[in-house]
Amino acid sequence: MNSRKMLQVITIVLFLSGLGALSLADSIFASNREDRATAEQQKPKNPCNPCAKKAQNPCNPCAKKAQNPCNPCAGKQASGEAYAPATSYNKWTKINSKPLLSQPHGNMFVTTFANPTAQAAIKGKAGNFPVGSILVKESHMNSNGKPGDKGTIFAMEKTADGWLWVTTDPTGHVTGKGDSQQMQMCSQCHVSAQMDSAFLRKK
Repeated sequence: MNSRKMLQVITIVLFLSGLGALSLADSIFASNREDRATAEQQKPKNPCNPCAKKAQNPCNPCAKKAQNPCNPCAGKQASGEAYAPATSYNKWTKINSKPLLSQPHGNMFVTTFANPTAQAAIKGKAGNFPVGSILVKESHMNSNGKPGDKGTIFAMEKTADGWLWVTTDPTGHVTGKGDSQQMQMCSQCHVSAQMDSAFLRKK
């Protein structure tokens, strides 16, 4: 074989080797893409994550319709148990003088009340609330940007075992209490609050 033919053969071999390398690289990249896609599909999807970082509602991402089971503010069947603070809080100190719109609480207008024990801790700028502190959040439906009908009542009561979370209907009858899934949503969102799990917005 003369040198010219030898050069042609070498050129062809190198060209075919280059195609093979490109094909192998493309195969590797395709495999990696498939692996990433599979990993994305396998990630747990939880649209009801109570603390999902959603701009519209960080602690209640599913609360667009009252019937949605993910909505912690949806109308829940009340039990026969009455929660006394839910009917006596209107004599306590208001934390916010007028209702504030709260997206984490079903996009409703809320007003927070503190019993004397909790108010003393707030006034004294204590780091934690003492046992016996109770904070009650009264809510009203959002009626075209204004407070409408009375809705869920939210309460947190400091006990020797920590915070007891309670929700009631407007009459003070319990709809959620203790360690239920709904109450866990409350505690998980409040853990980042500025004072012992309490968000105290004053306006």
